[in-house]
Parts: sequence; C-alpha cells; structure tokens
Amino acid sequence: MRSKDFAWSLMAAAAAAGSLSFAERARGADYDYGPAPGFASAPPQALPQDKVEFASNWYIRGDLAYAAETYPKLSFDSTFSEPPPILNTFSAGAGFGYKVNNWLRTDLVLDYRSPVHAAGIGGQACTLVLPDAATGQLGYTPETCAGHFNTEIHRWDLLANGYFDLGTWSGFTPYVGAGAGVSWARTKQSVYWTYGDDLPCQTSCGFPSSSGNTYFGYFDRSQSRMDYQFAWAAMAGLAIAMTEHAQLDVGYRFLDLGNVSGLSAVTGAPVTQRVFVNEVRAGVRYMID
Repeated sequence: MRSKDFAWSLMAAAAAAGSLSFAERARGADYDYGPAPGFASAPPQALPQDKVEFASNWYIRGDLAYAAETYPKLSFDSTFSEPPPILNTFSAGAGFGYKVNNWLRTDLVLDYRSPVHAAGIGGQACTLVLPDAATGQLGYTPETCAGHFNTEIHRWDLLANGYFDLGTWSGFTPYVGAGAGVSWARTKQSVYWTYGDDLPCQTSCGFPSSSGNTYFGYFDRSQSRMDYQFAWAAMAGLAIAMTEHAQLDVGYRFLDLGNVSGLSAVTGAPVTQRVFVNEVRAGVRYMID
C-alpha cells in the first residue's frame, strides 16, 4: 500500500507541474497577442529625430549711408569747362543674405537714394532780330533771355554682393567685398526761356561771335523718363558683434551707377554724366537661426 501511495503521489506532482507549465505558456501567448479586452496598451514611443534648422546661416540686414556723388549740372550755369558738381546725398537699404562659412557670405541689397532736386533762373546775353519800324529792314537788338530750369530725379539700385571675411578677433571681423547689379532713375525735367518782359524767347536768340551773330534756338523742353544702367561696387568694412545674432556693420563703398541723362541748364540740350559714388555706410546684420 505504501508503495502504491507513493506512486500516486509522484503522478499527482507531475500533473501539477505540467499544469503550471501550460498556464505559463498560455499567459506568455496572451501577452504576445496584446492586452486583455477592456485594457488599453501604452502608445509606442517615437524614435528621436534630428532637428532641422530651416533658417540656419541666413541673415537680414538694414543700412544707412552718406554719399558724395558726381552729377550733371542741375542749376543754371553757363560755364562748360568746370568739372561736374559733387552732390551730398543719403541712402537707405535693406536686404537678405547667406553665410556660406566663416570666410564667405553673400547678400542681395536694395537701396533707395535721396531724390535730387534742382531749380534755377539765369540770364544769357542774346540778340533779337527785329524789323525796323520805319524801313521794315531787320535789325539786331541786344536782349537777355532768362532760363528757367527745374529737375527732379528719384534713384534706386539693386546689387548682389559677395564678401570675404578676414577672421574674427574679440568680436571684430574685417572684410572686403564686391557687387554687381542694376541702377535705375526716374527723371522729370523742364527748361523754358523768356525775355525780360516774360515773353517766350524765340529761335533768333543766340550768342554773338567775333565772326558775326551765331543764333541758337532756345526752345522750351521737358522730359520724363526712366533709365536703367549696369552698376557695380567695391567695399571694405568691419563687423562688430553686439549680441549672439546681431552685428554692427560699418564700412566704405565705391559705386559706379552708370550714366544719368538730363537737360542742359544752359541750352536745354540733352546731357549725360557718369555717376560715381563714394559713401560711408552703417547698418545691422541679424542672423535668423
């Protein structure tokens, strides 16, 4: 009896062990197929992604400048041999750029230059050809023609520029650069002539000469036009770090803005002068990233 009881005990223990093993496998299979009904599973964790900086290395800029420019004579002056006048002007610009690396950068800048206004009245000695009241023959009478001259010019220029930064020392970065683009000007001008009694000056009004009287036609003239010219620039300056993203930019720039056309204040005839600009600029560059 004892041996039989022992055998039954062994069989019972084996059956219990098998049941436990089957339950463990079943429970593991349940986890493989998801949570039990009525229980929500934890959401899967997203894999970390690299940050994309869309504005990296891009910057915006704004500038003000004081300039000295060569320009055609815009006031009444009969001396042709004098050099063209120097005009003191101002400009304001805005643009955006890209910093390629610590040495190279480029930008596109639009500048609006202060309008040029000029007006004048002057006198020119001339000769009137008038018939004699008694004989009817033509005679020559000295007279003075007064020239009334007025002009207004608005200018813009758009340049693409490249710069070479020469290294940074304690927040100071010297640079050199060059640019090319287009300049354009909207010109409105008028010139008209009158005698001393405000009557229109006729075509017989001219400059006397040693060989006789040479006559010029002082016709009234006016024009309104838009001129486009190729422009280029060379510059050098210094960038000074103000904050992590902002720099103060000061420098010198030479520009060739091409030709500007107008009316002579002496004869009203068309005149053309190439415009050269020497300017001192100051502005701020701000990195967007």
